[in-house]
Amino acid sequence: MSSATKALPGIKKMPVGKPFVTFCVVRKSEIQYKQSGEPYLVLELGDRSGRLKARIWKKPLEYARIAPTGSIVKIQAVVKVYQDRKELAITRMRQATAEDPVRLTDLLPASEKDVEALRRRLSAHVEGLDHPHLKQLLSRLFDHRDFREAFFLSPAGKLWHHNYLSGLLEHVVTLLDLADTLAVHYPEIDLPLLKTGIICHGVGKVREYSLKGFIDFSDEGRLLGYVAMGYEWIAREIGQIEGFPGELKIRLLHLILSHPGETEGGAAVAPMTLEAVALQHLIQLDASVNALCRIVKNDAVPGSRWTKFIPLLERFIYVGNTSENPSSPADPEK
Repeated sequence: MSSATKALPGIKKMPVGKPFVTFCVVRKSEIQYKQSGEPYLVLELGDRSGRLKARIWKKPLEYARIAPTGSIVKIQAVVKVYQDRKELAITRMRQATAEDPVRLTDLLPASEKDVEALRRRLSAHVEGLDHPHLKQLLSRLFDHRDFREAFFLSPAGKLWHHNYLSGLLEHVVTLLDLADTLAVHYPEIDLPLLKTGIICHGVGKVREYSLKGFIDFSDEGRLLGYVAMGYEWIAREIGQIEGFPGELKIRLLHLILSHPGETEGGAAVAPMTLEAVALQHLIQLDASVNALCRIVKNDAVPGSRWTKFIPLLERFIYVGNTSENPSSPADPEK
């Protein structure tokens, strides 16, 4: 990572009015027009801290050529407030070159967990499976180096939960740990099947997302969706395992197809087994708590006990006593 990128907390966390120099990835680049017909450039720039808009009024067409979507740029800028929102005011900008000490992965958000420890924890869960056919299936998957590395690097989402590098690995390991606890209270659950479903439910995500500049849907991911791709992938791998029980195959594939919960939410079928219902709710639990942790950390309003209004949740989130002057959620900006 470049020294400039390392030294800064990230564009989203920079204080208003303090000039800085850093590298960013261009998430969006669009020419818009004033009422007079004069063009200006609207950019959305991002790094590991998040994303901010920037408007360039002078030489917009020239800067549009410098900053196409997906490129890395070096900027000299300052954070300002425009219509009650933070934006970047850019004074200088150029494209990054091969000589610049910055990589694309330096600019993408990444898990704050110890990724090597997560990998070891996942391996321990797989090794502990007490079922030869399920263990063989997972061994087939992770014996493929390209798949293994893609699985360890992939995000689990684009915007809502675990939406960062190694997010899928973090999500899966958390679910596996939760499954162990759940099975203590509900021994009726087929734990090897549930754990295999946890790992396999997100297999399609390694092809759903593109990391070319920022986390976005690949063409394949947008057209097919990770549930369908994961189903096809696991069904194909099972077909290569001699003697894989037919009943077990159906129950495992059902976990993949039903884990989003409802057909309106992306499930091909509703959950109809004990393990499928458990998987659905474990995923919802971890996804919601992960998203809320990020919201509390990143969207708390300074001097308030509340976050800003979260449109997706249609509510404010209470963060607690962060100041001596509490405010109501109706006026969190005060």
